Amino acid sequence: MAKQKAYFGLGLPWILNVILCLFLGWPLGIIERLVRGKILLAILNIFLGWIFWWVDLISWLVNKDIKWLA
Repeated sequence: MAKQKAYFGLGLPWILNVILCLFLGWPLGIIERLVRGKILLAILNIFLGWIFWWVDLISWLVNKDIKWLA
């Protein structure tokens, strides 16, 4: 199985990353942006989390990674 990049590069299966994004997308998005060095986006994610959550979910389904806004 190919490794996935999203959520700290743990190489989790695709379906597990989707489940994580659905249930823990907001806090994991903040942490992922901090790990990638995107401090401003992490701060914006705190306040606009529901928008970032939708963008991350769609980005993950299309690209199998959180590429947009990350």
